[in-house]
Amino acid sequence: MTPAEHWALWRVDPRATPFQSPAWTDAWWTHLGGGERLDAVVRGADGQVVAALPLFVWVDGPVRRLVPVGAGHSDYLDALVDARTPEAVPALWDAILATRDRWDELLLPDLRADSPLLDAPPAGWVAEDWPGETCPVLTLPADGPVLAALTKSQRRKIVHDRHRADHLGGVTTGWGTGDAIPEALDALFALHGSRWAAAGEAGVLADPRVQAFHRAAAPALDAAGLLRLAVVRHGGEVVAVLLGFGDVCAGYSYINGTAFTPGQSFGTLAFAHLIEGAAAEGAGAFHFLRGEEPYKYGWGAHPTHTVRRVVRRA
Repeated sequence: MTPAEHWALWRVDPRATPFQSPAWTDAWWTHLGGGERLDAVVRGADGQVVAALPLFVWVDGPVRRLVPVGAGHSDYLDALVDARTPEAVPALWDAILATRDRWDELLLPDLRADSPLLDAPPAGWVAEDWPGETCPVLTLPADGPVLAALTKSQRRKIVHDRHRADHLGGVTTGWGTGDAIPEALDALFALHGSRWAAAGEAGVLADPRVQAFHRAAAPALDAAGLLRLAVVRHGGEVVAVLLGFGDVCAGYSYINGTAFTPGQSFGTLAFAHLIEGAAAEGAGAFHFLRGEEPYKYGWGAHPTHTVRRVVRRA
C-alpha cells in the first residue's frame, strides 16, 4: 500500500482518526517501530485498496504478537475500511490470518466500541476481550458558544483564567503551524519535562526517540490539515503548549506542557482554545483521550471505553 493509497482509504473511512493516518503511522514506524511488518491490505476488483491494517510482529518473550503499527502511543488503534465495500471486513480478516504461521496471537489493544474488528473472528479462531482505556469525550454544541454548554464550574474557571490573563497582560493564545512547529515542540518537551521532573520522574517525552517521532509527525499532520497545536505565550515566552488534532468529526487533545504560575492556569487557556477551535470547525465531539484525570470531567466530558482484544487459534 503506497502512502497515496493509504491517504485515499483514510479519507473514505468515516471512522478514521488522525492516529490511522499515514502522517502518524509512518512517523511512528520510522522512529519507534521494529520487527517484521505484516500489513493486512485488501484490494477491490478495480485494484483500489478497500481495507487495511498496518501490523508488525512484536516478540514478547516466548510469544510472537501481531500488533498494529502505532501501539503504545496511539489512543485509538483500528483498521481503515471503505464503508462502500461491505465485503471488505471479512476479506481483511482473511488477509490478517494469512500470515498466521509467523505469529502466535493477534493483539488489538485500543479498539473503539464500534470497531469492525470487534465482529466475531472467522471459524477456528477465538477472541478474548477486556476493558481497555477510559477516554473521556465532550459533546460539542451544534450551535451557540462552547462556554454555554460547559459545566458551571468550568465556565467560572475559564472566565477567571481569562480575566487573570488580562490582568497579567501580554498573554496571547494562538496556533503553532508551519515554521512555528519546531519552536512549539521544543517548548512542549521542556514544559512537560519540568512538570515531571518536579515529581521525580522523566515523563514520556524525555525519550529522544519519542521526540523524534513527534518532530516527524507534527509537520506531516499539519500538511494534511490535522494538527492543532495550541500555544499560549506570556510576554513573548511560551508558557503552555497543547498538542492536539482535528478532523471533520472531532477535536482531540493528546499531550500538554504548562508552566506553573500561582493563581493562573495557562493550560486552561490552551484547552479552551483547542475546544473552541474544534467547535468552530463544526466538530461534534472533543476527545480528551486516554486517562481519567479529574480536569477532563470538569469540562463536562463523559467516559467512553476502548476494548483490548486478543485473537488466538481455537
